[in-house]
Amino acid sequence: MEIYCTQLGMVIDINYCISVNDGLPCRNTIGCWQGRMDIYAFLKEKFTEDDLKKVFSNLPKSKIERIIESAEKAFSS
Repeated sequence: MEIYCTQLGMVIDINYCISVNDGLPCRNTIGCWQGRMDIYAFLKEKFTEDDLKKVFSNLPKSKIERIIESAEKAFSS
């Protein structure tokens, strides 16, 4: 399954959405996919409750925080 990602501005696969955050889902996964599939059941099947709390219970990162993290990852590899 594919979807247009408004954050990236391109079409991406569900596998990207559920692994982009160091192996955990993007925090927008539920909002992006909930009209297309039972995303809650899918995520519960793939991840532990602690993993899901880690992703969905923290404050969202700002765009500048995400850019800085991406730059740090790019320079460290």
